[in-house]
Amino acid sequence: MSPDPIQLRSLRDIRVAVIHPDDEDARVLCEQLRRFGCRVTALWPEPNHLPEGTEAVFFSIQSERDAAHPWLAGSSHAVLIALLAYENPAVLEAAAAANVHGVLPKPIRPFGVLATLYVARMLFRYEERLLNRIAKLDETLRTRRIVERAMKILATRQGISEDEAYAIIRREAMRKQLPVSSMAESIVHAEAIYGLPPDRGTSDPAE
Repeated sequence: MSPDPIQLRSLRDIRVAVIHPDDEDARVLCEQLRRFGCRVTALWPEPNHLPEGTEAVFFSIQSERDAAHPWLAGSSHAVLIALLAYENPAVLEAAAAANVHGVLPKPIRPFGVLATLYVARMLFRYEERLLNRIAKLDETLRTRRIVERAMKILATRQGISEDEAYAIIRREAMRKQLPVSSMAESIVHAEAIYGLPPDRGTSDPAE
């Protein structure tokens, strides 16, 4: 995971929500973010939902109860940065429970705000790439299991090898202009409901 200068420049345009009481810490933070060019919205009292398009959130955590912020349910597409006044175990556990990407100690000082936002955003994007890769792998495994199940169904019912069964599934998928996985899923689904392949004609290896 290497630094990306283009990403650093893009911080000037991101939409940032600062969820914090209107005090000196909030003012210093908002001023510094605006100085970078971020589009900042200061929110207090704490909202139930984030403003549409929010890309990063700075929010205060003072106790273990602060992990249950109402807006967190809709924050899956935002970088989360916790503002910490204490470093006791309860506060750190609350930050971990909120799945934050970075922390910024209070009292807020101008120095460190940009670095924290930059690193947190890099971690967020890295996490997104990993989650996308995991989702694709999960889908690949699910598809493979379905195809293997369909092969076994045809092989058992037709008395043929699994390689021959796969050739039938592939041929019928091409004929019907479907993905192999969709054709296999229809066979598995039909087997579960009727105990038979969906189309007797499609499972005849002599075709």
